Amino acid sequence: MAANATVGTFIAVVVAHIMVDFMGMSVWPVYKTLAGLDVAKAGWIATVIGMSGTALQPLFGLIADRFGPRRVILLGALLTSFALLLGPLVDYQSALDRRLPTLFGLSGFYLVVFMILAAGRLGQDMFHPSGAGLAGSFSARRGSMFVAVFIAVGSIGYGLSQIVFRTAYNNLGHHTEILFIPVAFLWAFVWLRCRPAEVPYSERISVIGSLHALRPVAGQILVLFLILAISSGVLSGLFFLMPEFAHEKGYPDWIGQGGAFGLLVFGATVFMVPMGHLADRIGRRRTLIAMMILSAISYHAIVRLTLPVPAFVMLCLVGGAFLGTVNPLGVAFGQRIAPPGNMSIVSAVLMGWAWCLGSTAPSIVGELYQHLGHNASKTLVLLGAANVVMVMIGFLLPKATDNTKNRKNGGITESTNK
Repeated sequence: MAANATVGTFIAVVVAHIMVDFMGMSVWPVYKTLAGLDVAKAGWIATVIGMSGTALQPLFGLIADRFGPRRVILLGALLTSFALLLGPLVDYQSALDRRLPTLFGLSGFYLVVFMILAAGRLGQDMFHPSGAGLAGSFSARRGSMFVAVFIAVGSIGYGLSQIVFRTAYNNLGHHTEILFIPVAFLWAFVWLRCRPAEVPYSERISVIGSLHALRPVAGQILVLFLILAISSGVLSGLFFLMPEFAHEKGYPDWIGQGGAFGLLVFGATVFMVPMGHLADRIGRRRTLIAMMILSAISYHAIVRLTLPVPAFVMLCLVGGAFLGTVNPLGVAFGQRIAPPGNMSIVSAVLMGWAWCLGSTAPSIVGELYQHLGHNASKTLVLLGAANVVMVMIGFLLPKATDNTKNRKNGGITESTNK
């Protein structure tokens, strides 16, 4: 019965991850283009919301470690669904601008959009540290593979988000709220099956205790943090300008409006689990460094080359495999060096604060895009210089880690990362 409950919980967590990554801020890049919004303003909205929300992820990680992840996961999955209201909202743009005041340079329509996106981003930031921490706790020896499965399955929702949203927006008269129906069924499934084991209250680590326990590995966490911040920032900038980039290159509309995005994420999804397994076998450090180098090469190939559509599709699949693998390998690396009982907070730092810093990319590329005369290709080439810095930082990663005691089914294990 315990084994069945564990399997059910893991399935529920990955289903919740599909929902969370399908909604929230995931649809914003294509929505801004479909609704004809100002690119620079849309970039600043993405940055402000992304930074303010992801900065709170360590807090949600502490809450999950202290009080259990179930409530955080359920509420986070629910909040992300607010993004489905963006579709019909565009038809009320003029009315909202007339009836609501302008604040901080945002008209009434942009203010409502901001609040919807903020709720969705908050839900994503509540879910990710507790979900990743829970996924990584299922096995000490195969932690990279479990985290890779968790992120890979969630990436299915992430990859489909723009395509499905665009299809519903264009074919259902902007009524994307219809997607609430399948979301409600999935949320009910998660509510029924997500039953993680609760840590006894007497054994729960205090907030101060959690922070003190991280001091011996603070330097190693910082290196991983910088790597994942650069990786997430480069990807955020690429995804944000993909509609404009594809149009500039002369690719079909479907490429820019969710197609390339979906191909990149699909490539990552297929590649994550095998790479997680490989990292558990030959070492997380060497696998992570190899993926950083290959991701830098593939990124520049994508933004510098103008290819026939079939060749560009293949390049997106291959490039996505490398670009999308850095994050799960980095998070799994961090969980391995995390002290016992602190996996959610470490996941939050590596996913939350790293994404927080990476969230500056949309505003940066939005302003660069305007400054460079609406040249998306040149903007993305300049952004790609950050990849070189990421690879250089990668060689500072520790060659060995050993913090996996007491993680395997309550027993004592000890593991060394290569």
